[in-house]
Amino acid sequence: MIPTQKLEDYSQEHHATWRFLYDRQKAHLQGKASQLYLDTLAAMSATLTSTTIPMVENMACQLKKATGWSIEIVPGLITPSAFFKLLSQKKFCTSTWVRRKDQVDYIEEPDMFHDTFGHIPPLMNADFGSFMHRFGEVGTALSNDGRAFQVTQLQRLYWYFVEFGFIREAGEAKLFGAGIMSSYGETTHAWESRHHLKSFNLAEVMSTPFQTDVIQNDYYILDSIPELERELNHWFERAF
Repeated sequence: MIPTQKLEDYSQEHHATWRFLYDRQKAHLQGKASQLYLDTLAAMSATLTSTTIPMVENMACQLKKATGWSIEIVPGLITPSAFFKLLSQKKFCTSTWVRRKDQVDYIEEPDMFHDTFGHIPPLMNADFGSFMHRFGEVGTALSNDGRAFQVTQLQRLYWYFVEFGFIREAGEAKLFGAGIMSSYGETTHAWESRHHLKSFNLAEVMSTPFQTDVIQNDYYILDSIPELERELNHWFERAF
């Protein structure tokens, strides 16, 4: 059964929780988040706001017109190979369930707020969209070829950049990763750690395991998204 989204499935409590999460996080990110993220969040204001839980179809249409990306609804976590395949088709996935109000500060499995507020806006940026598309193509090729070790390396790259990365803007460290953007606690912790960042080195990142159930302690700062895409291509060529 293909997952769908119906506005009537959300209660007033769901909408209130969404508004609280959105407004609190947007305010908390001011002065800390990358301009890339803030600009793309603003660009999504027609379909992604605090007013009400957004409709995936509306966000997908806006994204499609702007960058050629789209959004696919999934029931929850999906396999790496399925995720790579979606990215290779310029599709990002999101769930449609929203956490309870007693989960606003911590949730184990990503919900719609994480998926949309954290991940969707940067796909309005051409450089990031290009990187994610190529990441999906590389991941799909490696998955299809049974390269389990290389797939693990890609997951580490995703974790330390797409989920918990910093980027340098005008010489300053700014928050970028979706796991930071969508979490009040992660934003606070990451920002307090900004003077202890590691320079983004692809080989090191791909060799560094991560834990999903703890506040992060290893943060890497990236200078250039297009350069990272070039490095990914070189790594992929060597992998084969």
